[in-house]
Order: sequence, then structure tokens, then C-alpha cells
Amino acid sequence: MKRPPELSWQDKAILISLPVVVLVIFILTNYYSKDPSVDDVFNGQINGVSVRDGGRIIQIYPQTATDTVRFRLKTLNGLRDFDFIYKITASETLIPELGGIVQFYGQYTYDPKGGSITVPYKGKSGQYEGWAVYGKNRYTGPKAPNSGKPLTN
Repeated sequence: MKRPPELSWQDKAILISLPVVVLVIFILTNYYSKDPSVDDVFNGQINGVSVRDGGRIIQIYPQTATDTVRFRLKTLNGLRDFDFIYKITASETLIPELGGIVQFYGQYTYDPKGGSITVPYKGKSGQYEGWAVYGKNRYTGPKAPNSGKPLTN
């Protein structure tokens, strides 16, 4: 029976360092490509940026316009309150309940009271972007797949 050749120290170093390098690249890529949260953009006082986050409904505002539903969310980490503006005309009606959890990808507008998130919103391309997940439904804009219909998770 023939034995495999012995590995040199250079071969061993490559076999040990390669997984470490791949892991570091993976971590750095995920860190730099992540969408900002509400806390990130509020602390930086950044306006008009897309954020991906979630929150618990703590207040529902009376409906003053027929095309929007507004409510107040507290981030899941409990650090920030902000307004959530959901455009009914752009997608199916979302009916909020106190204590419900909403996950979203929307456009942030800064103000000192916590700012606001608008979902869906018109992106740079002129198409509606953004989504909200509430209950077991995903709500999207009119040009998105299954436009105007909730998508089951």
C-alpha cells in the first residue's frame, strides 16, 4: 500500500489559512453590504435612505387621508420610536393592531422625533420599491411580483 506524500509546511499553512481568509471575507462582505437600520440612520441624521428593519406597533393614528395608514412603531431593540406610513393606493390594505410586529424595507425620512418610514415608495427608477411584512402577509408596490396581493411567507 502506497502512502500519500508528506505535506510541506507551506502546504499546511495554506490549508489552515484558506478557511480563515474565506471566513474573514464573508464577515466583511456581510458587514459592509447590510442595509442600515432605523437606529443607524437616525443616529447619523441621514435622510432619504432605504432601511430594512422591524418594529412593534405602539400607536395607531386616526386615518386622515384615504390613501395612507399611519402608525407608530418602536424598534425591536426598544431604542427608537418612529412613524410608519403605509400607502394603500400602492398596494393592498394593511390593517394594523396594537402590539403587532411589522418588518419592512422602506424609505427613511429624518426628524428629531424619530423620523418616519414610507412603504412602498417610488425609487430612483420611478418604480415602487419597498415592502412590509405584517402577520403572515407581505405587502408590496404595484409593479412588484404579484402586485397588490399579499405574498405568503
